[in-house]
Amino acid sequence: MNHRVLYLTYDGLLDPLGQSQVQPYLRWLGRAGVRIRVLSFEKPERLDPQAVACTRRELAACGVVWTALRYHSRPAAPATAWDILRGVSVGLWLALCLRANIVHARSYIAALIALPLCAFPRRRFVFDMRGFWADEKVEGGAWRAGGAMYRLFKRLERVFLSRADAVVVLSERGAALVRARLPGRSGLTVAVIPTCADLELFRPAEPPAPSVAERRGLRLVYLGSLGTWYLPVEMLRFFGALLEQYPESEFRFISGSPEAELRAAVEESGLAPEAAARVTLGPLPRKDVPAALARADFSIFFIRPSFSKQASCATKFGESMACGVPVLINSGIGDHDTHVTEGRVGLVLEDFSQASFQRALERIPALLADPGLRLRCRALAESRFSLEHAGQAYVELYAKP
Repeated sequence: MNHRVLYLTYDGLLDPLGQSQVQPYLRWLGRAGVRIRVLSFEKPERLDPQAVACTRRELAACGVVWTALRYHSRPAAPATAWDILRGVSVGLWLALCLRANIVHARSYIAALIALPLCAFPRRRFVFDMRGFWADEKVEGGAWRAGGAMYRLFKRLERVFLSRADAVVVLSERGAALVRARLPGRSGLTVAVIPTCADLELFRPAEPPAPSVAERRGLRLVYLGSLGTWYLPVEMLRFFGALLEQYPESEFRFISGSPEAELRAAVEESGLAPEAAARVTLGPLPRKDVPAALARADFSIFFIRPSFSKQASCATKFGESMACGVPVLINSGIGDHDTHVTEGRVGLVLEDFSQASFQRALERIPALLADPGLRLRCRALAESRFSLEHAGQAYVELYAKP
């Protein structure tokens, strides 16, 4: 294997995202024999010398060399421009030292750094775009629709796609949208590599006992921050409908989000006080999350559907599957509804109406009584959301001419 990869990420390896969604890939690829040098931008508050040394040591044990630059946040545009200039400067040197034949850019800012580095012949550009970042910014309310930043990054997106030797997205729907925008590049490789789950950490537990037919309550779990895209009010309204059928149900938010944010959503949902008392929120250490998740009857997450979300893949989906826990989701988000429907690993709600809630509730007893349900969830995680699946897909991508 003669892949010498300079991996660029504007997300820090010490960020929670970097720890769960970047470092595992790098370690796997390093162990697989890919020579990797990674350049990341780290938040100053996370640059604890002990954490840096530990991460550097763990990566080095897998053959991965890490260079960390300090991330700057303010003033926003000049700080990012400064980071990009430093990234290009340091990246050129690293690519020269490594004799890199592949520059792998994770998302858009890293792609801006990658372009000058890929001006050299025989150096391939892998644009790991993930999803439609500029559209996410607008739909999430961070940027103005049609504003200067949106127009700039949509132009840059076309440049990245036209210059890329390969593109990585998180869903088949996203891949179809990319291919539709590149009618003149029918030979371009567009790889679908969904976010993976740590299958060693997230494992099934014994199913809840007694059976659902004998119980008066179900356990729902929501995992992660409430954030911009998730719909706690709609999830709580579903929980209210669930309580009418299963009056002793519980809804646990495993989340570091503020309690006040949840209580505001509870109030807006119209839950009665006795129902609201069955809703709890609190964080857990990452090592304790799998056991709490595995005890649930359902993992629930409703996401605001939008154009950009067609290309997304929620990490909590793979983690739920890995724990053998079926999901309750809404349609239109990445490939989730296809996975759920074809794999029979949960229920997909068409919308957030009471009629849709009732249709889902009617199907719950039969689904939970299915003895193969949890095995199917785990099998789906192993076949589509494992680190091995993602790592092998990257190796195959690097090997393409």
